[in-house]
Amino acid sequence: MTLVLQNCKTFYRGKIRQVDIEVDEGKISKVCKKGKGFENINCKGLFVFPGLIDVHVHFRVPGHEHKEDWNSASAAALHGGYTCVLDMPNNNPPIIDERTLDKKMKIVRRKAFVDYGLYIGASKASRDFSISLAKKIAGIKLYMSSAQGELLVTDERIKRKAFEKAALLKKTIAVHAEDEKEICKMKERFRGFSIREHHLIRNDKSESIAIENAAKLAEITGAFLHVCHVSSKLGLEKLEPMLKAGKASCGVTPHHLFLTEKNVAHIGNMAKANPSIKTEEDRKALWLALNSGLVKIIESDHAPHSLSEKNLDYDSAPAGIAGIETTLPLLLDAYNKGLISLKKILDCCCTNPSKIFGIKRKGAIEVGNDADFCIVDLHKKHKIRNDELFTKCGWSVFEGKNVKGAVEMTIIRGVVSYANGSIVEQTKGVNLFGGD
Repeated sequence: MTLVLQNCKTFYRGKIRQVDIEVDEGKISKVCKKGKGFENINCKGLFVFPGLIDVHVHFRVPGHEHKEDWNSASAAALHGGYTCVLDMPNNNPPIIDERTLDKKMKIVRRKAFVDYGLYIGASKASRDFSISLAKKIAGIKLYMSSAQGELLVTDERIKRKAFEKAALLKKTIAVHAEDEKEICKMKERFRGFSIREHHLIRNDKSESIAIENAAKLAEITGAFLHVCHVSSKLGLEKLEPMLKAGKASCGVTPHHLFLTEKNVAHIGNMAKANPSIKTEEDRKALWLALNSGLVKIIESDHAPHSLSEKNLDYDSAPAGIAGIETTLPLLLDAYNKGLISLKKILDCCCTNPSKIFGIKRKGAIEVGNDADFCIVDLHKKHKIRNDELFTKCGWSVFEGKNVKGAVEMTIIRGVVSYANGSIVEQTKGVNLFGGD
């Protein structure tokens, strides 16, 4: 049966065009002026993106299902216009070898109704990864800070080995770039302080030291480096030569693009994130790098925690912000304010993630690609509300914010999965890297 998306305003072959899109057996079969099919969806007055790709999420399984699980997280992703996600390895137990990876895959295979990829974590134990692992993973994640137990790697020898493994497997190494030594020093200086000092403890110097370290290891080993959630002007400056040489990429998050340390002081521990949300100067530098093309990926770093955990005192409250449902509405609102183009949203949320992480048949509206679509109303005004979120944690730091631009429908492999504020159908998620 042929599905036709009619009157689509979308990017096709480098330009915004008005087209019909025919879908057969979950694939885009034709892009034309007038499509023919048995089922039609009229997209007049709306804008059609390919399904969005989030290369940085924490869906909390296994071990932290009270925060999120793959049912609630899949629904949240679809609500946000995302059809593909790459999930981080900081679980319980941590995903640090083929045994723990396979166990996680069995759970995700049963529960996911978005397409997915899984990272494996570099660890203190410096476990060897087999060549066959390359067919199962999205990449290798290295935590230079903001991790506990085996996932926190500060030994230079083990860091280098992780980069060498990434180069050998021809996989991206994604790095949480904060220097643990610098953070520990600043924690001593600000002992007993509050969330207001979080950006001083996890400061731009910590990020820049770690980025410089990671860039050197990438140069030495030939591994392709992705620096997650860059948060500072100084960090960008350290990474810029590698970015311009095409030897690295980096991502920015909505909370670093739209908030500053002054917002954090008002919001409290709900806005505690690692790396920290920094100054207005840093925020402006991120926007400049994004719009200049230096930053090529926007990632949500969706990291939900329960309200009870976030309401603990500063030292005890975990870092992390839920964001996969609010990322695109915030970006569409920014588009309506002239801060970003639709092409930049397409590049950073669809095309570039697909290219950089080797995700096939995704990220562009082209014949033969998976029929994944995010259909938005660019002009719809609404308010971000906690009671309309699908994430299990049930809260957003952007609660109450008025935005212009909304996700109306999400289609995954030709199946309408989200529409009109509800999950319509749960389509079985597929491992993007064939590990199933």
